Parts: sequence; structure tokens; C-alpha cells
Amino acid sequence: MRGTSIRDIWRAIRSFARDQRGNAMMLTAAAIVPIVGIVGSGIDIGRGYMAELRLQQACDAGVLAGRRYMGASSYGDQAEAEADKMFAFNFPDGMYGSSDVEFQSAPQGVSDVAGTATATLPTTIMHVFGFDEFNLSVSCAAKLEISNVDVMLVLDVTGSMKDPGTGTQARIDELKEASMTFFKTLTSAEKGDGRLRIGVVPYSSTVNVGAILLAENPDWIANTVIMPSRQIEPNNWQTGTTVNGTASDNTATMVIDWANMNPVQTVSNKNSTTCPQTAGGANSAATAYQSQTTTQTSQTVNSNGERVTTNDLKQKYRYLEYRYRWSSNTCYRQSRTMEYTRTTPQTITQPPTRYNYLNRTFNVSALKTGGTITTSTGVNGTNETNSWGGCIFERKTTAFAADATAPSTALDMDIDSAPGTSDDSRWKMMIPEIAYARAQQVSSKPSTTGTLNVNVGNVGYSGSTPLYQNYKLNWPSGWGVCPAAAMKLTEMDADDESSFQTYINSLQPVGGTYHDVGMAWGARLLSPTGILSDENATATNGRPIDRHIVFMTDGAMSANMGNLTFQGYEYLNQNVSGSIDTSDTNLTARHNNRFVQLCNAARDRNITVWVVALSVNLNTNLTNCATPGKAYQTLTKPDGTKVTLKDIFSSIAGQISRLRLSQ
Repeated sequence: MRGTSIRDIWRAIRSFARDQRGNAMMLTAAAIVPIVGIVGSGIDIGRGYMAELRLQQACDAGVLAGRRYMGASSYGDQAEAEADKMFAFNFPDGMYGSSDVEFQSAPQGVSDVAGTATATLPTTIMHVFGFDEFNLSVSCAAKLEISNVDVMLVLDVTGSMKDPGTGTQARIDELKEASMTFFKTLTSAEKGDGRLRIGVVPYSSTVNVGAILLAENPDWIANTVIMPSRQIEPNNWQTGTTVNGTASDNTATMVIDWANMNPVQTVSNKNSTTCPQTAGGANSAATAYQSQTTTQTSQTVNSNGERVTTNDLKQKYRYLEYRYRWSSNTCYRQSRTMEYTRTTPQTITQPPTRYNYLNRTFNVSALKTGGTITTSTGVNGTNETNSWGGCIFERKTTAFAADATAPSTALDMDIDSAPGTSDDSRWKMMIPEIAYARAQQVSSKPSTTGTLNVNVGNVGYSGSTPLYQNYKLNWPSGWGVCPAAAMKLTEMDADDESSFQTYINSLQPVGGTYHDVGMAWGARLLSPTGILSDENATATNGRPIDRHIVFMTDGAMSANMGNLTFQGYEYLNQNVSGSIDTSDTNLTARHNNRFVQLCNAARDRNITVWVVALSVNLNTNLTNCATPGKAYQTLTKPDGTKVTLKDIFSSIAGQISRLRLSQ
């Protein structure tokens, strides 16, 4: 029994020695303090990291907002307030339990905005170990940056741009100011080895691209142009006025020699000496002899277009001279017949009777080299000399309906191909000074598409309204206007501000609204596959090019059959209307259809189209023209603040220039 008990005790001792269950409790009790420290630090450090990350994001958002608001101007109180507002939105007071949150922003150079943000974040657990808070601090900066950007400003410079815009300022002046803001915003961005090019196409009822085309290839413009014009009807003159000048007589000559008077007349008490000394008496009165003759000496057309004929009126006159002669012891009275010619100069001035209004073909080849053209289209058919302002008629087209797709024969809808060898494929010179509507007023429908005969006396003015006058004289009312010359894409930086300002200041508001011509030429001059592809396809640095059209207008399309436009004189040419009887409303719808299709053609070439409506609401055509999300309009917000053209242009420039964080 005793042995068994010892063995049992020893077994029990060995079993106790091997038992570890009590050890776990003691180890856990000893490790609890460091475990709490490790877990607490992880939680607080994680909170600190998340707070610092959010603080950085808020700082970034703040400087981006401030730089965006800054645009092309200096960094002022409003821009700083915008930055503060965006920071506060992203990191409001008390976020993550933070306190003493501060954000400061300031300009860095002329194009960047830098900022710093600080906050105090209390710990939740680590304060037990003496760590009460984290002091968070971040910095941030934003800049505008450009790689390769081509921007074409297509600007409405029609007559309505004289009207007030979003304020009391004229729309044209608002446009000029906004354009300069746009320029400054883009040129203030950092380019590095990138390239910024800006072009401008001012448009009304046509565009002024002549200089650009001539510089690229003079053969792209035809040497002749057919225009509705006029001439004086040949050989049809009014009676006019006749003025006789001062007559002159030549020296009289004897035509019948001396002979005794019949009946005989004698005088007595004379001799051979005294008889010849006796006065024969006064000559007889001169009388006309034979009929007067008229001899034309010249016939010309004077500077007033009047036919001037000069004649010599010749009338012979005869008279008798008397003397006494001694013969056969008698003193006889004798006579002889003298003759002279009286010449009276005569001038007959005859105005023309009427004009013929008709189509005329003009050779304009001299205008390609800066020369002039002289035409008999002036008052009364006088010669007038004109140069070419640079505006054009479109290439041959085909009329199509307002809901139809442009056929391939409509060359005016082709924004890429260059002219060939036929005149149909070439652009033509538009010369409003020698172009005439086929009606009394340009707005009127012609009574004929053939020759219109108009008496000279019916040509002139009714008050200030021109009657049967050329389109240049109708410019004040917006007919047949040629706008300022377009500027093709030109590499620019901040140093070009003065020259760009001079160009923008040259824009004048006059003419009708034809959006399609503006879009056609904005796309042509920007297209990477078009007539200027040698300049537009690639950049020297080999990187891609962002292409943008900024299309600004203050009104809807407003086509008129009587206007002289890039499509000619619609009543006669019918290039878009297809008929002389087309209404202005239907004509406008057809132009709108063309406009939207041209917008699509530009977008098909990866061009971003921005559309801005100034002082008018965006309509369906303008909205459909724009790249989705890129249509804007000036407006007044419910709180009374105005979104101006300057605001919109600055925003677009900021988006084009890719605002980005620089740290």
C-alpha cells in the first residue's frame, strides 16, 4: 500500500509540473498594458493618416478652385474666398474631431496658386500614454498647363452685337473683353515644350478669308466672278441740254467783184480825181446766205456718265461794199459782194436714259496681287475703281431640304478638300461695291430673274433708304457686309497680347447672321486633314494636339433671300433655297440644317465644339452643334448674380488648359 501511495504522489507531482493552464492567465495579465498601447496607437495613427489625407485633398481642392476662379486676372479676395469655400466644404470644422483648422492660399508667380493647411487632431487612446494630439500640416499648389492646343474662336460680329449684353455694355465690347480674358488665361498656362495656337474667324453673312487663301494657293480663287450687277443701256440717251457758245466770224472775202449799181447810180460835179475820193457809203446789212450747217467735232462720255457732243454751227453771211469810180466822164457808184462764215460752238449734254440690271462677268485676276478693278458700274455708267476686301463666295453647291443630308455635290459642305482645276471647285471673290440687287430695295423680291431696265431718275434714295443701289451702300442696314479678316491659327504666348488686342479691337458689329459660314471656315482652318493640313496635322514635339472651336453668337440664324452672302444673291443664285419663291423662314431652316451638319463634321475630326450664347437662350440647333456638355449661355441667377461672357470664356479657357496640381 505504501509503495502505491508514493508512486501516486510522484505521479501527481509530475502531472502538476507539466500543467500550463495557470501560466496563460499570468502571461495575459502581464501583457495587457503593452497590448493596449499597440492597439491604441494603431487606431490613433490610422485616424491621423485619414485626417491628413482628407486635409491634403481639401487643400488641393481649395487651390484648384482659387486658380480656376483667378482665370487670367490676379489672385484677389474673391479668388481667395472661392478657395476658402472649397477647402471648408471638403474639410469642415470638427471633422474627425479636429480643431484649429486653418487654410491659407496665395499666388505663386503669375500663373500658380499655392496653399497650406493645418489642423490639430486629438488622440482617443494614446493620451493615456501622454500623447494628446497630432499636429497635421500639408501644402498644395495648382497651375494651368498646356501641351499642344489649337483653338479657333468663331465669333458672331453681326449688327445685333451693337446692342447691350448682360449689362449696359455693348455686346461687341463684352466680346472683346471676354476674348482678351480667354487669351490671357491660355497664355498664362505653362507650356513647357508644348504649343498654343489661336485663330479667329469673325462671321456675319460671309467671312473674310481671302488673304489666307491667297497665301496658301492663289489658284484656289477663281480669276473671274459672275455677280448681279448693272450697266448703262447702250445708245439710249435723254434729250439733255444744249448750250451754244460765243460765235466768231472769219475774215470776209469777195465773192462778186465790183460792178456799177443796177439800177445805175451816179453823182455829178465830180472829176477823175474827186470821184474815187467820194465815200461810197456804209456797207449793207449782212444777211444769211444758204442754210446753216452742223459739223460734229467730238463726242465723249464725261465723268458724270453723260454723253457730251460738241458741234460747230456754221452760217454764211453776205453784204455789199460801195465805192465811186470815174468812167466815161461819169462818176458811177459801184458795189461788190463780200462773204464771211459765222461759227458758233455748240455743246449737247445727254444723261443716259436707263440702267440694265443683269449678271456680269468680271475678270478679277489683278486683285490677287493687290491690284484694282475698274468697272462701268458707277453713277450713269461711269467707271469706278475698287479693290477686294477679302470676302468670298462659296464653291459650287447643291440645294437640299431642311431635313436632308448634304449630297457629295455640295462642295460648300466639304471642310477638307482643296479646289481642283475647275472654277466650280474654287472660291470666288465677293465685291459688294459692284454688286446690285435685281429690285428697288435689297429686301424686295425681283420682278424678273432676267435683265431689269430702270430709268436713271428712279435710282437714288428715299430718305436714307438706297434705291437700286449697290450692296456697299446698304451696309449700314446689314446687307452684303464683308466682316474683318480672319486670323488663321498662330502660335502665341503672353508677349503677343498687344497684337491680339489690336486684332480684337478691329471687330465691328454689322451684317446678318449666318452661323453655317462661321462653322464651315472655323472647321476648315482647324481641321488636321483639310486645306491647311501641312500646318495642322502634327506638332513639332510629336505629341497629340487638342483641337477646339469656341463658337460665340448673340442670336439665332437669320437668313434672307435678298442678302448678298457667301452663297451669292439667293433670289437669283438659289444655291440654298432652290427656288426664288422660297420664304426667308424656309431658307433659315435650310441654313440651320447645314450648320448642324458642319458642326458634326468638325466633331468627327475630334474637334471639341464649345457653343456660347450671349444674351439669348440656347436653341436646339446651337445645343446640338456643341460637343455634349459644352453649350453655355449668359444668364442671371436666381440670386441676381450674372454669368457673363467673360466668366464663360474664362471657364472654357481653364478647361482647355487643363488645370492641374503641381505638388
